[in-house]
Order: sequence, then structure tokens, then C-alpha cells
Amino acid sequence: MAMRLLSRRALFAAPLALAPAAAGAQPSAVQINPAGPPCLLTTAVAGERFRLTFAGWPLPIELPARRARLLAAFPLAGREVLAAAFAGDRSPAEAVEHGRLDLVALIGSDGAALRVLGVEMLSWQGPGGASFDTMLDAPGHGVALRLARVATPPERATRSFHLIWSDYLAWRQGGPLADAAPRPPRPGTWQAALARIRGQVAALLVPPCTTLTLNLLAPTGLLDPQAEIIAPPG
Repeated sequence: MAMRLLSRRALFAAPLALAPAAAGAQPSAVQINPAGPPCLLTTAVAGERFRLTFAGWPLPIELPARRARLLAAFPLAGREVLAAAFAGDRSPAEAVEHGRLDLVALIGSDGAALRVLGVEMLSWQGPGGASFDTMLDAPGHGVALRLARVATPPERATRSFHLIWSDYLAWRQGGPLADAAPRPPRPGTWQAALARIRGQVAALLVPPCTTLTLNLLAPTGLLDPQAEIIAPPG
């Protein structure tokens, strides 16, 4: 879906982009592999890490613990991918200065190993009225994971205009999720900025990653939306 600039009235007439992403009870079991039974999932906070342990798999997945929570499990390529959110800002003071940022880790099997398959911006409340929100779902019987985006650039905030578009991710054997946009994003747009960052994050995840830290993600620009994401509306 191409990026569009919409008024608030048009935005609220777009149920696809605003529909909750498979909201409901937090998953306690995940279908890691298509042929196997659902895998029991347990979570715990250990110091500054949020630990997700999947029964039958040797290594847990560990994420930053600030604001960490499970969101939902989504069908994708005959299996399920778990979405878990966590804070992308390092402290309450940083959230106040640069905006409250939440990220979402996408966790599942690449066909051989349980790993982090992707990391995306989930939400951001930035300075100057800037905002960003992502709603996830898996249309088409889990052919792709859709990230429906709603963004407000700061220069548009006082005029109640918003950008909406959808990004798509596909499962692939032996690697992180692949960008599956139906067409390349237009240069200079938020969508293009996020696609560039997604490529840098994916490069970090090529060696199977089970522990995410903010230090690992910082070089990609994912933690600095004010510098990396704000771009002139297309």
C-alpha cells in the first residue's frame, strides 16, 4: 500500500489501518514449527532482561525489560511468529527529552533455530506533536505479516493530518523476515526511512540472534526516530 496523506476524518474512516492487531489474551503457547505441537511459553524478568523460554528449545530469547510485554502470536508460513514489545528509550528522562519509543521484536523459528526474526518501531510519541503507531496482523491466511502504520509528522500535527501506509514482512528459510513491500517506497518518505533501517537491523540478525540489547540496535538508527524517521511527507 502506498503512503497517503489523510485528514483526521479520512483516517478514522480507514478501519483496516486502525483495527487492533489480534488483540486478546497474551499467548502462553506458540506454534513454533508447522509439524510440531504448540510450544509452552513462560516469561520472567531477570535484572534488566525480559526472558522468554520456549519448552523444548535450548536457548531463551532475551529482550530489554523496560515496558516489556507480550502482544500476540501471528500465523506466518504455517507457523506462528510472536510479537513482544519493549522500550526503545533507555530511561524515563530520555523518554521525556526525545519521546517515548516502543519497539516490537518478532520471534520465531527460521526453520532450524528459534531466534529474533525482526525488530520494528511499534509506537513513538515525539516532540513537536510527532507520533507514530503500528498495528500488526496477518492477512491472507498468514502469507505475510502486515504492519499498518499511522504517523503524524511534527509540521502536520497542528493541522490534524496523518500519513498511513502498510509494510509487509515474509518468512524465509534460515534468516530474518524479508521485506515484502509490493513496490519500493518513494524516496524521502517515512516508509523509505523505515525500509532503510529495516535492512540494517536485518543485517545484524543474520547470525541467529537470541539476545537483543539497545546497544546492539543503536547503530541502525532505530532508536532515534527524531533524526532517522522524520522526513518530508510524500
